[in-house]
Amino acid sequence: MRAKLFTFLVSIWLFGIIFPPTVDSENMALAQFGAFVWLPIVALLGSRSQLLGSLLRERPAILVLVVASILAIVASAVLSEEPSRSLAFAATAAIGLFALVGLWDVVGDRIQFCLATYAVLGTALICYAYYVGARVQGRLTIGAAHPNYLGIVSFGILMCAVTVRPWPLAAVLTLTNLFIIVDTQSRSALAAALGGLLLFAALKTNQIGRRKAALALAATSLICAMVLLVYQQAALDGISALFFLDDKNRGIGTGFTGRVGAWQEAIDLFSENPIFGVGFRMHERYMTILSSAHNGYVSLLAEVGIVGAVPLVALVLLLTLRLARRALQGDPMAIVGFSFVMGYLLIAAFERLFLNMGNPTSVVAWMFLLIANPKPHHRLLHPRRLTDVGWDHVPAVQQGLP
Repeated sequence: MRAKLFTFLVSIWLFGIIFPPTVDSENMALAQFGAFVWLPIVALLGSRSQLLGSLLRERPAILVLVVASILAIVASAVLSEEPSRSLAFAATAAIGLFALVGLWDVVGDRIQFCLATYAVLGTALICYAYYVGARVQGRLTIGAAHPNYLGIVSFGILMCAVTVRPWPLAAVLTLTNLFIIVDTQSRSALAAALGGLLLFAALKTNQIGRRKAALALAATSLICAMVLLVYQQAALDGISALFFLDDKNRGIGTGFTGRVGAWQEAIDLFSENPIFGVGFRMHERYMTILSSAHNGYVSLLAEVGIVGAVPLVALVLLLTLRLARRALQGDPMAIVGFSFVMGYLLIAAFERLFLNMGNPTSVVAWMFLLIANPKPHHRLLHPRRLTDVGWDHVPAVQQGLP
Protein backbone atom coordinates (compact mmCIF):
# COMPACT_ATOMS: atom_id res chain seq x y z
CA MET A 1 0.00 0.00 0.00
CA ARG A 2 1.28 3.46 -0.83
CA ALA A 3 2.15 5.24 2.42
CA LYS A 4 0.85 8.62 1.23
CA LEU A 5 -2.55 7.19 0.34
CA PHE A 6 -2.83 5.42 3.68
CA THR A 7 -1.84 8.63 5.47
CA PHE A 8 -4.79 10.41 3.90
CA LEU A 9 -7.09 7.48 4.72
CA VAL A 10 -6.21 7.81 8.41
CA SER A 11 -7.56 11.37 8.42
CA ILE A 12 -10.78 10.26 6.68
CA TRP A 13 -11.06 7.36 9.13
CA LEU A 14 -10.91 9.60 12.21
CA PHE A 15 -13.35 12.03 10.60
CA GLY A 16 -15.78 9.21 9.78
CA ILE A 17 -15.84 7.86 13.34
CA ILE A 18 -17.55 11.10 14.42
CA PHE A 19 -20.81 10.36 12.61
CA PRO A 20 -22.40 7.11 13.94
CA PRO A 21 -23.29 8.52 17.41
CA THR A 22 -24.97 11.50 15.73
CA VAL A 23 -27.55 9.27 14.02
CA ASP A 24 -30.58 8.03 15.95
CA SER A 25 -30.54 4.35 15.00
CA GLU A 26 -31.00 0.99 16.67
CA ASN A 27 -27.93 -0.19 14.78
CA MET A 28 -25.63 2.57 16.05
CA ALA A 29 -23.21 0.08 17.66
CA LEU A 30 -22.93 -1.79 14.36
CA ALA A 31 -22.36 1.50 12.52
CA GLN A 32 -19.61 2.42 14.99
CA PHE A 33 -17.97 -0.95 14.44
CA GLY A 34 -18.06 -0.52 10.67
CA ALA A 35 -16.75 3.06 10.83
CA PHE A 36 -13.84 1.91 12.95
CA VAL A 37 -12.86 -1.47 11.54
CA TRP A 38 -12.59 -0.64 7.84
CA LEU A 39 -9.17 0.97 8.13
CA PRO A 40 -7.54 -1.95 10.00
CA ILE A 41 -8.95 -4.27 7.31
CA VAL A 42 -7.53 -2.08 4.52
CA ALA A 43 -4.18 -1.94 6.33
CA LEU A 44 -4.12 -5.72 6.77
CA LEU A 45 -4.92 -6.30 3.10
CA GLY A 46 -2.57 -3.67 1.73
CA SER A 47 0.40 -3.79 4.07
CA ARG A 48 3.16 -6.36 4.21
CA SER A 49 4.23 -5.38 7.72
CA GLN A 50 4.28 -7.95 10.48
CA LEU A 51 1.16 -8.64 12.53
CA LEU A 52 2.63 -7.12 15.69
CA GLY A 53 3.73 -3.50 15.62
CA SER A 54 7.34 -2.69 16.43
CA LEU A 55 6.38 -1.33 19.85
CA LEU A 56 5.01 -4.69 20.98
CA ARG A 57 8.00 -6.54 19.55
CA GLU A 58 10.48 -4.24 21.26
CA ARG A 59 8.68 -3.82 24.59
CA PRO A 60 7.60 -7.25 25.96
CA ALA A 61 6.10 -5.69 29.09
CA ILE A 62 3.66 -3.66 27.00
CA LEU A 63 2.79 -6.74 24.92
CA VAL A 64 2.08 -8.75 28.08
CA LEU A 65 -0.21 -6.05 29.49
CA VAL A 66 -2.05 -5.64 26.16
CA VAL A 67 -2.66 -9.40 25.87
CA ALA A 68 -3.66 -9.66 29.55
CA SER A 69 -6.10 -6.78 29.16
CA ILE A 70 -7.70 -8.32 26.07
CA LEU A 71 -8.02 -11.74 27.71
CA ALA A 72 -9.60 -10.14 30.78
CA ILE A 73 -12.22 -8.16 28.87
CA VAL A 74 -13.03 -11.22 26.76
CA ALA A 75 -13.51 -13.27 29.92
CA SER A 76 -15.83 -10.61 31.38
CA ALA A 77 -17.78 -10.58 28.10
CA VAL A 78 -18.23 -14.35 28.06
CA LEU A 79 -19.55 -14.28 31.63
CA SER A 80 -21.95 -11.39 31.00
CA GLU A 81 -25.71 -11.69 30.55
CA GLU A 82 -25.39 -10.74 26.88
CA PRO A 83 -22.13 -12.41 25.71
CA SER A 84 -22.53 -11.78 21.98
CA ARG A 85 -22.92 -8.03 22.37
CA SER A 86 -20.15 -7.72 24.94
CA LEU A 87 -17.80 -9.88 22.87
CA ALA A 88 -18.38 -7.59 19.88
CA PHE A 89 -17.21 -4.62 21.95
CA ALA A 90 -14.26 -6.65 23.26
CA ALA A 91 -13.27 -7.65 19.72
CA THR A 92 -13.41 -4.02 18.60
CA ALA A 93 -11.16 -2.98 21.51
CA ALA A 94 -8.68 -5.75 20.71
CA ILE A 95 -8.58 -4.84 17.01
CA GLY A 96 -8.13 -1.22 17.97
CA LEU A 97 -5.18 -1.79 20.28
CA PHE A 98 -3.22 -3.84 17.74
CA ALA A 99 -4.22 -1.58 14.84
CA LEU A 100 -3.10 1.59 16.60
CA VAL A 101 0.27 0.02 17.37
CA GLY A 102 0.74 -0.98 13.74
CA LEU A 103 -0.48 2.40 12.52
CA TRP A 104 2.74 4.06 13.62
CA ASP A 105 4.80 1.56 11.60
CA VAL A 106 2.77 2.23 8.45
CA VAL A 107 2.39 6.01 8.76
CA GLY A 108 5.53 6.92 10.69
CA ASP A 109 6.40 10.63 10.77
CA ARG A 110 3.39 11.39 8.55
CA ILE A 111 1.14 11.10 11.60
CA GLN A 112 1.39 14.87 12.00
CA PHE A 113 -0.19 15.33 8.58
CA CYS A 114 -2.96 12.87 9.56
CA LEU A 115 -3.82 14.80 12.71
CA ALA A 116 -3.58 18.20 11.02
CA THR A 117 -5.90 17.10 8.21
CA TYR A 118 -8.34 15.66 10.73
CA ALA A 119 -8.25 18.98 12.61
CA VAL A 120 -9.15 20.93 9.46
CA LEU A 121 -11.94 18.52 8.43
CA GLY A 122 -13.30 18.31 11.97
CA THR A 123 -13.34 22.07 12.44
CA ALA A 124 -15.22 22.50 9.16
CA LEU A 125 -17.82 20.00 10.41
CA ILE A 126 -18.38 21.65 13.77
CA CYS A 127 -18.65 25.08 12.11
CA TYR A 128 -21.38 23.60 9.92
CA ALA A 129 -23.02 22.17 13.04
CA TYR A 130 -22.87 25.58 14.69
CA TYR A 131 -24.88 27.21 11.92
CA VAL A 132 -27.37 24.43 11.14
CA GLY A 133 -27.10 22.07 14.12
CA ALA A 134 -29.72 21.41 16.77
CA ARG A 135 -29.70 22.68 20.34
CA VAL A 136 -30.77 20.89 23.50
CA GLN A 137 -31.80 23.30 26.28
CA GLY A 138 -29.66 25.97 24.64
CA ARG A 139 -26.63 23.68 24.28
CA LEU A 140 -25.13 23.12 20.85
CA THR A 141 -25.13 19.54 19.63
CA ILE A 142 -24.80 17.61 16.39
CA GLY A 143 -27.52 15.31 15.11
CA ALA A 144 -29.00 13.05 17.77
CA ALA A 145 -25.85 13.08 19.92
CA HIS A 146 -25.67 14.55 23.42
CA PRO A 147 -24.05 18.03 23.59
CA ASN A 148 -21.23 16.55 25.68
CA TYR A 149 -20.35 14.29 22.76
CA LEU A 150 -19.74 17.30 20.52
CA GLY A 151 -17.71 18.90 23.31
CA ILE A 152 -15.50 15.81 23.62
CA VAL A 153 -15.01 15.58 19.85
CA SER A 154 -14.17 19.29 19.72
CA PHE A 155 -11.58 18.80 22.45
CA GLY A 156 -9.87 16.14 20.35
CA ILE A 157 -9.96 18.32 17.24
CA LEU A 158 -8.64 21.29 19.25
CA MET A 159 -5.63 19.36 20.52
CA CYS A 160 -4.92 17.99 17.04
CA ALA A 161 -5.09 21.55 15.70
CA VAL A 162 -1.79 22.44 17.39
CA THR A 163 -0.04 20.21 14.82
CA VAL A 164 -1.31 22.38 11.93
CA ARG A 165 1.12 24.58 10.03
CA PRO A 166 1.35 27.55 9.65
CA TRP A 167 0.76 28.53 13.26
CA PRO A 168 -1.79 31.33 12.52
CA LEU A 169 -4.09 28.70 11.01
CA ALA A 170 -3.50 26.48 14.04
CA ALA A 171 -4.49 29.38 16.31
CA VAL A 172 -7.71 29.98 14.35
CA LEU A 173 -8.67 26.30 14.48
CA THR A 174 -7.86 26.10 18.19
CA LEU A 175 -9.91 29.16 19.12
CA THR A 176 -12.82 28.00 16.95
CA ASN A 177 -12.99 24.66 18.73
CA LEU A 178 -12.65 26.34 22.11
CA PHE A 179 -15.64 28.52 21.22
CA ILE A 180 -17.65 25.46 20.18
CA ILE A 181 -16.80 23.67 23.44
CA VAL A 182 -18.11 26.66 25.39
CA ASP A 183 -21.29 26.62 23.30
CA THR A 184 -21.85 22.92 24.04
CA GLN A 185 -21.55 23.75 27.76
CA SER A 186 -19.45 20.61 28.23
CA ARG A 187 -17.55 21.50 31.39
CA SER A 188 -15.26 18.47 31.39
CA ALA A 189 -14.23 19.13 27.78
CA LEU A 190 -13.62 22.79 28.56
CA ALA A 191 -11.46 22.00 31.59
CA ALA A 192 -9.56 19.38 29.56
CA ALA A 193 -9.02 21.81 26.68
CA LEU A 194 -7.71 24.60 28.92
CA GLY A 195 -5.53 22.18 30.87
CA GLY A 196 -4.24 20.50 27.71
CA LEU A 197 -3.32 23.80 26.09
CA LEU A 198 -1.54 25.03 29.23
CA LEU A 199 0.40 21.78 29.51
CA PHE A 200 1.30 21.94 25.82
CA ALA A 201 2.54 25.53 26.24
CA ALA A 202 4.58 24.59 29.30
CA LEU A 203 6.22 21.63 27.54
CA LYS A 204 6.98 23.72 24.46
CA THR A 205 8.48 26.40 26.68
CA ASN A 206 10.64 23.73 28.27
CA GLN A 207 12.35 23.28 24.90
CA ILE A 208 13.93 26.75 25.11
CA GLY A 209 15.86 25.80 28.24
CA ARG A 210 15.01 25.09 31.85
CA ARG A 211 16.20 28.47 33.14
CA LYS A 212 14.26 30.42 30.55
CA ALA A 213 11.24 28.17 31.10
CA ALA A 214 11.38 28.80 34.86
CA LEU A 215 11.59 32.56 34.32
CA ALA A 216 8.69 32.50 31.86
CA LEU A 217 6.58 30.42 34.25
CA ALA A 218 7.38 32.72 37.17
CA ALA A 219 6.55 35.83 35.15
CA THR A 220 3.29 34.35 33.90
CA SER A 221 2.28 33.26 37.40
CA LEU A 222 3.05 36.72 38.79
CA ILE A 223 0.98 38.44 36.10
CA CYS A 224 -1.95 36.05 36.62
CA ALA A 225 -1.79 36.55 40.38
CA MET A 226 -1.84 40.34 40.01
CA VAL A 227 -4.76 40.24 37.57
CA LEU A 228 -6.75 37.92 39.84
CA LEU A 229 -5.99 40.13 42.84
CA VAL A 230 -7.20 43.28 41.09
CA TYR A 231 -10.16 41.68 39.31
CA GLN A 232 -10.91 38.95 41.85
CA GLN A 233 -14.70 39.21 41.86
CA ALA A 234 -14.94 39.59 38.09
CA ALA A 235 -12.71 36.53 37.62
CA LEU A 236 -14.78 34.46 40.07
CA ASP A 237 -18.00 35.52 38.38
CA GLY A 238 -16.58 34.64 34.98
CA ILE A 239 -15.44 31.19 36.12
CA SER A 240 -18.78 30.55 37.79
CA ALA A 241 -20.67 31.51 34.64
CA LEU A 242 -18.36 29.53 32.37
CA PHE A 243 -18.71 26.32 34.39
CA PHE A 244 -22.33 26.92 35.52
CA LEU A 245 -21.38 26.63 39.18
CA ASP A 246 -24.46 28.55 40.35
CA ASP A 247 -26.92 26.95 37.93
CA LYS A 248 -29.80 25.40 39.90
CA ASN A 249 -29.86 22.39 37.57
CA ARG A 250 -26.13 21.88 36.92
CA GLY A 251 -24.28 23.84 39.59
CA ILE A 252 -22.78 23.08 42.99
CA GLY A 253 -25.19 21.05 45.08
CA THR A 254 -26.60 18.98 42.21
CA GLY A 255 -24.05 16.20 42.65
CA PHE A 256 -22.42 16.96 39.29
CA THR A 257 -25.85 16.76 37.63
CA GLY A 258 -26.64 13.41 39.21
CA ARG A 259 -23.22 11.91 38.49
CA VAL A 260 -22.41 11.23 42.15
CA GLY A 261 -25.43 8.96 42.43
CA ALA A 262 -24.51 7.23 39.18
CA TRP A 263 -20.94 6.71 40.40
CA GLN A 264 -22.23 5.09 43.55
CA GLU A 265 -24.53 2.86 41.51
CA ALA A 266 -21.57 1.69 39.39
CA ILE A 267 -19.49 1.09 42.50
CA ASP A 268 -22.32 -1.05 43.87
CA LEU A 269 -22.26 -3.06 40.62
CA PHE A 270 -18.55 -3.63 41.15
CA SER A 271 -19.15 -4.68 44.77
CA GLU A 272 -21.62 -7.30 43.58
CA ASN A 273 -19.33 -8.51 40.77
CA PRO A 274 -15.77 -7.79 41.98
CA ILE A 275 -13.84 -10.41 39.98
CA PHE A 276 -14.97 -10.20 36.34
CA GLY A 277 -17.61 -7.43 36.52
CA VAL A 278 -20.90 -7.39 34.62
CA GLY A 279 -19.32 -7.56 31.16
CA PHE A 280 -17.26 -5.22 29.00
CA ARG A 281 -19.38 -2.22 27.93
CA MET A 282 -22.41 -3.72 29.67
CA HIS A 283 -22.81 -1.59 32.79
CA GLU A 284 -25.31 0.78 31.11
CA ARG A 285 -28.07 -1.82 31.11
CA TYR A 286 -28.01 -1.87 34.93
CA MET A 287 -28.05 1.89 35.48
CA THR A 288 -31.22 3.57 36.77
CA ILE A 289 -30.18 7.11 37.77
CA LEU A 290 -28.45 8.08 34.51
CA SER A 291 -27.88 6.33 31.21
CA SER A 292 -24.31 5.46 32.23
CA ALA A 293 -21.90 5.89 35.13
CA HIS A 294 -20.43 9.04 33.50
CA ASN A 295 -17.02 7.99 34.79
CA GLY A 296 -14.59 5.87 32.82
CA TYR A 297 -12.82 4.56 35.90
CA VAL A 298 -15.73 3.32 37.99
CA SER A 299 -17.48 1.99 34.88
CA LEU A 300 -14.31 0.03 34.08
CA LEU A 301 -14.41 -1.54 37.53
CA ALA A 302 -18.10 -2.35 37.17
CA GLU A 303 -17.63 -3.92 33.74
CA VAL A 304 -14.42 -5.95 34.00
CA GLY A 305 -13.80 -6.19 37.75
CA ILE A 306 -10.40 -6.49 39.35
CA VAL A 307 -9.18 -9.03 36.78
CA GLY A 308 -9.67 -6.58 33.93
CA ALA A 309 -9.06 -3.26 35.65
CA VAL A 310 -5.59 -4.12 37.00
CA PRO A 311 -3.87 -4.87 33.65
CA LEU A 312 -5.71 -2.05 31.83
CA VAL A 313 -4.84 0.58 34.43
CA ALA A 314 -1.26 -0.72 34.63
CA LEU A 315 -1.03 -0.48 30.83
CA VAL A 316 -2.29 3.11 30.80
CA LEU A 317 0.07 4.13 33.61
CA LEU A 318 3.08 2.55 31.89
CA LEU A 319 2.24 4.12 28.53
CA THR A 320 1.48 7.53 30.07
CA LEU A 321 4.79 7.62 31.98
CA ARG A 322 6.63 6.59 28.82
CA LEU A 323 4.88 9.34 26.86
CA ALA A 324 5.61 11.90 29.60
CA ARG A 325 9.31 11.02 29.59
CA ARG A 326 9.54 11.55 25.85
CA ALA A 327 7.61 14.82 26.12
CA LEU A 328 9.99 16.14 28.77
CA GLN A 329 12.93 15.17 26.54
CA GLY A 330 11.52 17.39 23.79
CA ASP A 331 9.91 14.95 21.34
CA PRO A 332 7.45 17.26 19.47
CA MET A 333 4.81 14.60 18.81
CA ALA A 334 5.05 13.30 22.37
CA ILE A 335 4.44 16.83 23.66
CA VAL A 336 1.18 16.98 21.71
CA GLY A 337 0.33 13.44 22.77
CA PHE A 338 0.97 13.87 26.49
CA SER A 339 -1.09 17.07 26.59
CA PHE A 340 -3.88 15.27 24.71
CA VAL A 341 -3.82 12.21 26.96
CA MET A 342 -3.86 14.18 30.21
CA GLY A 343 -6.91 16.11 29.00
CA TYR A 344 -8.56 12.86 27.93
CA LEU A 345 -7.95 11.25 31.33
CA LEU A 346 -9.55 14.30 32.96
CA ILE A 347 -12.65 13.93 30.78
CA ALA A 348 -12.77 10.23 31.71
CA ALA A 349 -13.49 11.27 35.32
CA PHE A 350 -16.84 12.73 34.20
CA GLU A 351 -17.71 10.83 31.01
CA ARG A 352 -17.94 7.17 30.12
CA LEU A 353 -14.56 7.02 28.35
CA PHE A 354 -11.53 4.84 28.86
CA LEU A 355 -11.07 2.09 26.29
CA ASN A 356 -13.60 3.24 23.71
CA MET A 357 -12.98 2.76 20.00
CA GLY A 358 -16.27 4.37 18.96
CA ASN A 359 -15.14 7.92 19.73
CA PRO A 360 -12.42 9.64 17.63
CA THR A 361 -11.05 11.47 20.67
CA SER A 362 -10.59 8.18 22.49
CA VAL A 363 -8.98 6.63 19.40
CA VAL A 364 -6.45 9.47 19.12
CA ALA A 365 -5.68 9.27 22.85
CA TRP A 366 -4.84 5.57 22.55
CA MET A 367 -2.92 6.30 19.37
CA PHE A 368 -0.66 8.62 21.33
CA LEU A 369 -0.37 6.19 24.23
CA LEU A 370 0.85 3.50 21.82
CA ILE A 371 3.34 5.81 20.07
CA ALA A 372 6.18 3.86 18.44
CA ASN A 373 9.76 3.99 19.62
CA PRO A 374 11.93 6.34 17.54
CA LYS A 375 13.95 4.60 14.87
CA PRO A 376 17.72 4.27 15.49
CA HIS A 377 18.42 6.39 12.39
CA HIS A 378 16.10 9.18 13.57
CA ARG A 379 18.62 11.52 15.23
CA LEU A 380 17.66 14.87 16.60
CA LEU A 381 20.42 17.48 16.55
CA HIS A 382 19.54 19.14 19.84
CA PRO A 383 20.42 17.02 22.92
CA ARG A 384 17.24 18.19 24.70
CA ARG A 385 15.16 16.63 21.95
CA LEU A 386 16.70 13.19 22.11
CA THR A 387 13.97 10.70 22.97
CA ASP A 388 14.76 7.04 23.56
CA VAL A 389 17.82 7.21 21.29
CA GLY A 390 20.91 6.94 23.43
CA TRP A 391 24.15 8.85 22.95
CA ASP A 392 25.72 5.74 21.45
CA HIS A 393 23.57 6.28 18.34
CA VAL A 394 24.57 9.94 17.93
CA PRO A 395 27.64 10.78 15.83
CA ALA A 396 30.59 12.14 17.78
CA VAL A 397 30.34 15.53 16.06
CA GLN A 398 26.77 15.94 17.41
CA GLN A 399 27.95 15.01 20.91
CA GLY A 400 30.49 17.81 20.81
CA LEU A 401 33.35 15.28 20.82
CA PRO A 402 36.44 15.51 18.60
